Amino acid sequence: MQLKDSIATAVALMSTMASASINLCPPNGKGVCYSVGVPRSSASSGSGTIYMQIKAPASFSWVALGTGSGMASSNIFLVYQDGRGNITVSPRRGTRYTQPQLDTSSTAARLQLLAGSGVSSDGSMTANIACSNCQSWNGGSMGLADTQTSWIGAWAEGSSLATTNQNAGIRRHDDTSVFALDLSKAAIPSDSNPFLTGGSGSGNDNTGGSSGGSSGGVSFGSTGPSSLVLAHGAIMAILFVILYPLASMVMPLFGKWKVHGGAQVFNFILMWVGFALGITVAKDRSMLFNNAHTTLGVIVVCLLILQPFLGYAHHMHYVKHQRRGLVSYVHIIWGQSLIVLGIVNGGLGLRLTGVPGNFIIAYVVVAAVIFVLYAAVKVFTMFRAKRRSQSGDKIGPSPPTSADRRRPYP
Repeated sequence: MQLKDSIATAVALMSTMASASINLCPPNGKGVCYSVGVPRSSASSGSGTIYMQIKAPASFSWVALGTGSGMASSNIFLVYQDGRGNITVSPRRGTRYTQPQLDTSSTAARLQLLAGSGVSSDGSMTANIACSNCQSWNGGSMGLADTQTSWIGAWAEGSSLATTNQNAGIRRHDDTSVFALDLSKAAIPSDSNPFLTGGSGSGNDNTGGSSGGSSGGVSFGSTGPSSLVLAHGAIMAILFVILYPLASMVMPLFGKWKVHGGAQVFNFILMWVGFALGITVAKDRSMLFNNAHTTLGVIVVCLLILQPFLGYAHHMHYVKHQRRGLVSYVHIIWGQSLIVLGIVNGGLGLRLTGVPGNFIIAYVVVAAVIFVLYAAVKVFTMFRAKRRSQSGDKIGPSPPTSADRRRPYP
């Protein structure tokens, strides 16, 4: 009898292990966890209900889970508190340039909030969700038994939205996660809510609030800066920290206005390349004009449009009058101010992308070295001009030469 009981227990345990929802907690999620379960009937037919659980600390404003490899054209399941102790679940369609909006199309995800959902006394919010048509959407599809399916997650900490409105506006996410799920390992035996027994799924309960846990069938993708972000950051950092300042030192040191002008024209063109990359990334991630970096960056670049015209006006004034005028000082101060703002904005960009602190330290060190070098050049040229002035007073003034006329700075 005991042998039969042991065999029955072992069989039941093996059945449970083979029939379990996939559970994962993104390493950067700060307590955000997801579970996905696919009934065997849905997996075998290729369509039908799938079950999802989204769990997070109640201090989060919203949390989302989505199918697709990126935000654009993804099928998003957004959850937030309704202000009454329960959860609002909103089917949304991901777009490339804006925050996801409520999907009211015929292919919108048909979501049902299940028992076990709500805000608990332990400070967490849980949404148990059934979706009856999530195998396809307007923008993609996935096989319910596929071994490689693409998913995304996103979340934002903050005050509760406290609304039952499925079309509630949300602020930009704090962080995201990209992962692939092997749905063949997400099989559950019956087409019913799997999250009522054992908390978060049956058999692989790793979602208990510790960030970074996951069951089998999960592989996380990279959420670091993309190649476009890296290219934008590298171009703009080198430009504002090194190239713009070095080109501006050419005139006071050597008086070579053609070298100065040519270098700054090259830098100006390079700036627009970096700017175009930044705009592309900002639109793709719905970040344009909703943070300090993108807003200040657009302002600085647009204001720099005036600088070539101010430089030309300054050059013509000096050729004609052999001294600086108001336009000369506007050109110099305008350029210096915008370079400083550009350097500051680069630091904001590094912070926005969440790069390691070593990168920020290196950026600050290089900027400080260039600043000291620039200041030293200004001091040197100031004393050199003073010595020339004193020497000129002793021997008397001389008429300007053609070389003097070719040099826009004294």
